[in-house]
Amino acid sequence: MPRLFLKLLLFFLLFFFQIADSKAQNDVAKKADSLFSAKKYSEAANIYELIFKDNQVNKPNISLKLAYIYESLGDFPKAIYYLNNYYNLNPDDEVFEKMNKMALENKFTGFERSDLNFILVLYQQFYIFILYSVILIGIFILIILFRKKIYNKKILRRHLILVGLFIVFLLVFINVPNTYQSAIINKSTYFREYPSSGSPIIGSIEKGNKINIFGQEDIWLKVLWNRKIVYIHKNDTWILNG
Repeated sequence: MPRLFLKLLLFFLLFFFQIADSKAQNDVAKKADSLFSAKKYSEAANIYELIFKDNQVNKPNISLKLAYIYESLGDFPKAIYYLNNYYNLNPDDEVFEKMNKMALENKFTGFERSDLNFILVLYQQFYIFILYSVILIGIFILIILFRKKIYNKKILRRHLILVGLFIVFLLVFINVPNTYQSAIINKSTYFREYPSSGSPIIGSIEKGNKINIFGQEDIWLKVLWNRKIVYIHKNDTWILNG
């Protein structure tokens, strides 16, 4: 009985603090909205950026407001960063055109509609649907093999090889989101040949440009640049939400 009481008490406290947390968050968001309406953009941006880190907030709405604020303030790298965050959450041709126009006007690279960027955006947008479809196909294949085993039917070697390849593909597909990301450069920085500050510099990149990341080693991001794998310090980038 005491244990049940403690569980109920704990549940009540968690529920109470969650409500208090949500109320506090809403109050903070209202204050930011009030500053935004009053065109006090710098103060509003400081608050929006704090609550942007919380996954419970309306990220598309805040992303658009921050993009508008920083464009108004003339901070185009940050404006395009938040606009790209919005686009990743809600892919839209008008938003892409706006983003592409801003990139062209400021000579930012990496925002053009290349085949690679198009595939990566589609991958991000439909990842869950593709994953579930692949898993269902896998289950269907396993059922067929199981039925053959039950009825003592011969399982051809090439079918086992295909099943093995399918499993490898599934594992790679599941783990790609942990390795692939995009980022905006937040200051002029260098590309390194190896993941080390003592490594030779093999190129540079300016603030506002976009890069595709294909892995990470400690504080170094693995980037494809000029058809080469190079490394860049994580602190020199703003990672985009997937």
